[in-house]
Amino acid sequence: MTALLLSLAVLAGLCWLSLSPFRLAGAGVVLLITHPVPTFALTAVVAVALTVAAARMAYRSLSEDGWHLVTVQRPALAMSRAGGVAS
Repeated sequence: MTALLLSLAVLAGLCWLSLSPFRLAGAGVVLLITHPVPTFALTAVVAVALTVAAARMAYRSLSEDGWHLVTVQRPALAMSRAGGVAS
């Protein structure tokens, strides 16, 4: 039960930090100053994970039949008798 309460408190703290970009940046700076090596390692792991996820999504969308290059062609606009352009 204590672990659950502690986990919920940590989650609430992370949510509070994430609400403001300034608080999140401040927390990142504090973490970078106090623990630089784990911060760089965590940043590298997250960057690689995001890159792999984005590449996988792009590969899946391009390799499946769901991806098609779409060009939109509008009909030619005709001149109206009133002197303007009618669609």
